[in-house]
Amino acid sequence: MSKNKFIRLNTAFKPPEDIAKKAIDFSKKLGEEHEAFFVLDGIDFHPHITIYSPEYPEHNLDKVLKDVKEIASNTEKIKFIFQRIKPHQGFIGIHFELSPEIKDIHERIVGKLNPLREEHIRDKYKTDDFKMIFSQEQQECVAKYGYADAMELYDPHTTIIRLKDELLTETVAESLKWDISEFIVDKIVIYTMGKYGTCKELVKEFSLK
Repeated sequence: MSKNKFIRLNTAFKPPEDIAKKAIDFSKKLGEEHEAFFVLDGIDFHPHITIYSPEYPEHNLDKVLKDVKEIASNTEKIKFIFQRIKPHQGFIGIHFELSPEIKDIHERIVGKLNPLREEHIRDKYKTDDFKMIFSQEQQECVAKYGYADAMELYDPHTTIIRLKDELLTETVAESLKWDISEFIVDKIVIYTMGKYGTCKELVKEFSLK
């Protein structure tokens, strides 16, 4: 692979089928009612809970897969506890408590994969437009980890949609009711990524022990 080509990968928790289905149902319903940049379908746009999603030089892809496989094989299944539905810049997400177990695996994955970026930062993060929407803390996080919401800023969630009209986001989010209080995740996945933080194609799936 060429050393000057990069690939954006999302290492993520894979929600169990009932959670994924509920997220897709929410997304499709909202997509019928409002204009959206994407709607989850489980085919081209997959429900996921991001762990870490920077860009890597393509020649490090095999190393990313190897490291995530090793971490997954040494990690117990993880409980997720629902916290709230949160709107942000057009996005609507189902957010979960940051338990010590979730925090631990996030930190282990970032610690292992961050060097494989070779200090690369996505071009779009270098533009003034993107710097304006990031806090100072997030900008520092991008500089250090190539991702705005890593380590101390990590907030586990699954995004269900991004509305084109940001002004509607808060009202729409308030209308949603999530009735699954907790669930168990037993897989970590790696996806290639599309626009708006979407997960497009499955690269690899790893089972937790």
